Parts: sequence; structure tokens; C-alpha cells
Amino acid sequence: MPITNRVAVVIGATGQLGPAVAKAFAHAGARLVLVSTEQEALNALTHDLGFRESRVLPVVADALNAEAMQTLAQTVKARFGRADILLHLTGAYRNGGMLDTTDELWEHMLDANLRTAIHSLCAFLPLLVENNWGRILTISSAATQNPPAHSVAYVTTKAALETLTLAAAQETKDKNITANVVLIRALDTPAERAKQPNKTTGWVKPEDVAATLLFLCSEEGGAINSARVPVFGSAG
Repeated sequence: MPITNRVAVVIGATGQLGPAVAKAFAHAGARLVLVSTEQEALNALTHDLGFRESRVLPVVADALNAEAMQTLAQTVKARFGRADILLHLTGAYRNGGMLDTTDELWEHMLDANLRTAIHSLCAFLPLLVENNWGRILTISSAATQNPPAHSVAYVTTKAALETLTLAAAQETKDKNITANVVLIRALDTPAERAKQPNKTTGWVKPEDVAATLLFLCSEEGGAINSARVPVFGSAG
């Protein structure tokens, strides 16, 4: 399912999911804008991709900064003339119950899981509308469907991210733009395995999530809009 020459903006490109997504989209023919706050990791990812500079634009920028995202959108338009796909992959988890979640923890979860998405959408949605074609994808958790105890700030902010995404889908459905949320349980990486050594089910490889995102960005995937798409792995 090639997406040749589509311009894909990857927010959180150097996180646990970002490199697999960047590789999948690069090999499908996309031009990439790789966004991260970590210069070293961004340099390493760009080098690993091995694509010529005309197809990959690495940018150090913080999605928490609304002005930085607006500047990034203008940079992307100046470089590539357009943006077609917005992949919001950044996020964070911290546990805490209803009575022991501090204001500081609430703010951290709001920043990582929601505000970064708001700023990214507000910056890049005008470019997608200008194209009259676009794909918006965010990553959430299966935990929002049946919230566990002691994760109140995490599940609340992820649920808000889902609502934001689905609201964007309704606002843009007449402009050939889709917006969907991919739900995962546990990303199968060494770091996550170390955090959850007793977990035996629900693991999904980053490459499988990347393949789902790639399909949703294809022409065939355009039939799916305003959806929560579960990617739970074979033993989910």
C-alpha cells in the first residue's frame, strides 16, 4: 500500500514506537518530517533510515510549545509544499489513584497525552484542509475502555485524546480527511517488558502498529474514519 510522496509528520519520532513507524512509512515511499525533543536520537534515526536529505526532514521541536508547532508547520510547507499525514505518537504514563494524584501529575499527563496533540492538530490541520486530503492518527490505550484503578490521570487524558481525535474527524469528514485512534495494550519493546515482567498477554510489536497506521493512511484505509482501532496482538 504505497503512499508515495505523501508528506508524513511524525510527532514523537524517537519514542518507542516512532522508529518502526518512520521505517515503515519511509519504505512505503513517504517523505518524512521526524519531530523529537532529542537531537542525538533524531540524528541516529535519520542515519539509520539511510534516505537522502530531500526525503527526510529531522526537526528538534517540542509539541508542548504551540508557537513551535506553528513554526514547524510553516517550515514543512516551505520545504515540501504540503503536509498530508499527521502521526501523533508521543505520550507518557504515570500511575496514581484518585486521592493521591497531585496537580503536578495531572499537569504532566495533560501535557504529554493531550496538549501535545492539540498543538500539533492546530498547526497542521490547515495544511491538510488546504490539500483536501489528509490522515490524522493518534495512539491511545485499551485501558480507556475499562479503566483500571490507580491510573486516573493517564486514562482520563488518553480518553480526552480520543475525543479530540474523533471530534477532528467530524469537523473534516467533508474534506477527504480521516482521523482515527489506534488502541494498544502493551508495546512489545525491551523497556516495556522490563516495566511489566509479569504481563503475559496483550503485547504488540511496534512493527505491527506501524503496519496498521500505514494501512489507515492508504487510499483503501480512507473508508475508516472516526474510529477506535484495536491493535491488541494475538494474545490480547
